[in-house]
Amino acid sequence: MSATTTLRSLPHDIWFANTFMRVLADKASTNGQFALIEQRAPKGFSPPLHVHANEDQLLFVVAGTITARRGDQDAEVGEGEAVWLPRGVPHTFRVETDEARLLEISTPGGFEDFHIGLGTQATEVRIPEPEPIDVPAMIAAGIPFGTEILGPPMP
Repeated sequence: MSATTTLRSLPHDIWFANTFMRVLADKASTNGQFALIEQRAPKGFSPPLHVHANEDQLLFVVAGTITARRGDQDAEVGEGEAVWLPRGVPHTFRVETDEARLLEISTPGGFEDFHIGLGTQATEVRIPEPEPIDVPAMIAAGIPFGTEILGPPMP
């Protein structure tokens, strides 16, 4: 283990934008190399169309099905499949099944702090009750991370 890598009390459970997220690895525990987040999202969930300037992401579908949008391409991604979302390319996704379980890998690490900062500490392991998403707060929170909201979620 590198001298700059620290052990941290993980996982870190949060409710973020009507999803449950568990941070399994963060920049502190991976020497900044990547972050790994398990996400549980309900049917119809879709983050706003956005683009990352600093991170590449991979979404691996553990259970359920999503429709992923990368640039101007849409693809159905099911259990055991993954989609690559490179930095600089607008993307989003929509959950097609009753629930989807995803693993989100961001490289380099650090973007997990966006979710933690905007989310709330989860008090139990479940998808939270739906609430309106504060899009202006999401836009403002993304600026320090080089993330820009470009449009609405997928319909």
